[in-house]
Amino acid sequence: MGVIHRPGLAREVLNRKHVAAPQWGIEPGTDFWFLPGGEQLTSGELLSDRGWTLTSVSFVAGAGADFISSSDVGVPGHVLTNAASDLIQSPNVFGDYYHAYQAGKFLGYTPSKLDVEFAAAFSVESANESNTGVGLLEAGGVITTAGSHMAIIHTNGSNFALRSGADSDTGASDDSAWHLWRLTVTSSNIEWFIDGTSQGTIDLQTDLWPVSFTAGVQGGGTNRVLLGQVHAWYS
Repeated sequence: MGVIHRPGLAREVLNRKHVAAPQWGIEPGTDFWFLPGGEQLTSGELLSDRGWTLTSVSFVAGAGADFISSSDVGVPGHVLTNAASDLIQSPNVFGDYYHAYQAGKFLGYTPSKLDVEFAAAFSVESANESNTGVGLLEAGGVITTAGSHMAIIHTNGSNFALRSGADSDTGASDDSAWHLWRLTVTSSNIEWFIDGTSQGTIDLQTDLWPVSFTAGVQGGGTNRVLLGQVHAWYS
């Protein structure tokens, strides 16, 4: 059987470079992946050797899913935040001109959009904690400082919400289930999605890029974040 070609498909695939290992801060690309694994925390190619910051987080292997079923995802392999100040944070790399410029060398054009998609669950979501969450932080920021937030998804004890240091938006009722979340950043705003459904937007802040990706728990916090795979890409 011959290869089936679709107009534009070859260019779209060939002009993308996937960085599949956690060296986000030292390797250029168009697509950046984080795939949770226990060896990244204890041996081999440690996250901490690649510019990541993390505390006492642990790894939980995936289990309990149906075969390629979006309606029964089970428990994906994930990083567990199970202490009051747990943190995992990437290097500050995304969203400034030069990082996008690097991606443009593969794409063939300077990108205008950044998407960050990740699997995550709030195993405990009963408290109103804007500093326990997952998302994007301004350069040099930490999730425990509210003013450092560029786009952090959290729960107020009743609903999921997205906040920055200057704006916020409330979304769907919260729960402890696994969801596929996405942040879409353009020159206009940051839009957020839960399982493909738009929840709204917050204003885009200036002079605070590049940003890092993070998941963490505020000091003395009650809520807990479970972080699965992460995919960030320019287009």
